[in-house]
Amino acid sequence: MNTEQFGLLIPIPAHIRQDTHKVGERGLAVWVVSRYLDRYNYQSDYTQSSAWNLALQALTELADLEIKEDNKSLGVVECIPIAADADTLEIPEQAVMDDRIAYIAVELNAEQTWGTVIGFTPALEIEYPELSIAREDLLPTDKLLDLLDIATIAEESLFSELKSYWPSSDDWFPEQRQGIIAQLERALLLESAEPLQIESAAQEIEALISQSTGEAQRELAVKSREDAENQDRAKLRQILGRLFQSLRAALE
Repeated sequence: MNTEQFGLLIPIPAHIRQDTHKVGERGLAVWVVSRYLDRYNYQSDYTQSSAWNLALQALTELADLEIKEDNKSLGVVECIPIAADADTLEIPEQAVMDDRIAYIAVELNAEQTWGTVIGFTPALEIEYPELSIAREDLLPTDKLLDLLDIATIAEESLFSELKSYWPSSDDWFPEQRQGIIAQLERALLLESAEPLQIESAAQEIEALISQSTGEAQRELAVKSREDAENQDRAKLRQILGRLFQSLRAALE
């Protein structure tokens, strides 16, 4: 085991392991991520996860964990166990939600005495998510901290222009805002060139708009995505360009 792996090693105490027969590997994965992020002063309550709720656990495959800083929600991560010899991280279809900012791979040893956060993938595409992520394509854990930094600086004031673009400001629910933040983070982490960042985020936000509107507006949204010269599409990309500049400046 190298130094980097040792730094990510999370010992699982006996009182947590005693609940293994109740919460299973998903519950342990949630606890490991919660403990790991606690090292960096992020707050979370693993007992509020679906994986630790015995009633919900029987109905879902979810292993959600809400992350907070100074009591402000930064979003929800999904904590997924991965076997030591697994080549891919398999994401449950149920876990593809707008509020998910990341899907975190957690490896547990056979005795379940320790866990390791081995990597993550940021928010998935809205319309056509890839549910199998190759282990080698997982981003390193230091990028997870970068992602949380982005969520921290994504203040409401940065989104005023984008909010005005939304078809109806009455539909600007916290879920929509969190979904947009997740897709901005995804674009910033996965794309290196600014035009690709803008286009990636724009397409996902158009999909979010389509989901939140009626049938007539949905057809219009689809048509606008097919029309590269559409004025609304250009406006959205200009707004995102300015938003990305603000986020990058805040991160420097």
